[in-house]
Amino acid sequence: MMNEITADGARALAALVSTIRPAWGAAGVLAALADARHRGTAAELAHAAITAATTPEARTPAVIAMDGPHWHTTHHPASSTDYDRCTQPGHGSFPAWNCGACRSEDLEGQRPTTPPRAEPSVSYEHGPRIVRAAMTAAGIPTTRTQEDR
Repeated sequence: MMNEITADGARALAALVSTIRPAWGAAGVLAALADARHRGTAAELAHAAITAATTPEARTPAVIAMDGPHWHTTHHPASSTDYDRCTQPGHGSFPAWNCGACRSEDLEGQRPTTPPRAEPSVSYEHGPRIVRAAMTAAGIPTTRTQEDR
C-alpha cells in the first residue's frame, strides 16, 4: 500500500500511543502496528491507533489491528474544506487566514489596505512537544546533527 508506515515511524507511533495509554507497553503497541500496517496509510494507522488508545473499552493494543470503530473514524484533513473562507469578492476559494489572492494583491499594490486576517481555528501548540516525547521514548534522536544538514 502506498504511504505504508516505516519502521522508524512505527516505533515513534508506538511510543506516542504508549504515552497516551501507559498500560499499553510500546512493544505490544509495536506488534499491533506491525499486524495492522497493511490496513491503511501511515496517517490512517496513526489515527486508528491513537483513537484505539483513547477508547476505554479497548483493553489491549491488539485491538489496533482489529476491525472496529477506531478504523472508521479516520479522516483526511488534507482534503477537508471545512474552514473559514476569505470574504473578499472573488477570493472565496482561499482560507481566510492565508488568502493567496489577498497576498498577491498586496504585493502588486492593488489593495491600499489589508483586512485583518482570521487566525486558524486549529491549535497545534502541543504537537511538537508530544512528538519529541514519543521520539525520545522510541530512541529516535530529536536534534539534527551536522551530517543531517
